[in-house]
Amino acid sequence: MEFTRRSTEPPRVDTPKLTGDFDFLVGSWDMHNRRRKPYLGEPATWYEMESRMEVHSYFDGAISFDEGWFPTEGFRGATLRVYNPTDRTWAIHWINSLRGKLETPVIGSFDTNGTGIFEAREPWDGEEVIVRFTWTPGTDKAAWEQSFSTDNGRTWLPNWQMTHTRTP
Repeated sequence: MEFTRRSTEPPRVDTPKLTGDFDFLVGSWDMHNRRRKPYLGEPATWYEMESRMEVHSYFDGAISFDEGWFPTEGFRGATLRVYNPTDRTWAIHWINSLRGKLETPVIGSFDTNGTGIFEAREPWDGEEVIVRFTWTPGTDKAAWEQSFSTDNGRTWLPNWQMTHTRTP
């Protein structure tokens, strides 16, 4: 997806780069997924699938956008990440082609060790959960995990894990 259709580079803006937080993710990735069904409750089964993702960065690192292909699941997904320089936080919005809407954004940041934690409250199957995305950056490998909490963050139940491997 191209947001800007131009044959030349846009003019330089004399402002420092806002962030490089998601620079590690720019490019093409193969992903190994583990998903728990159901996301909450028992009995649960973990199953695995492969997918691909292409990531782009805009506005000197302040916007990150990816599109992922999940062929065995019958959908595509996209993520729009927007950086707030005042709070130094990210709002991460997920878009699923089957639902066709921006989901509730998870908000957070990367700590000094490089791990990113992003959370939001949202309804899930009739109850409120806290959703947590955990990013572990890497140059050629990276990891993402989604977890739910039904007890206000005291415990977390992982329900989707992705291992990213950079492709040429």
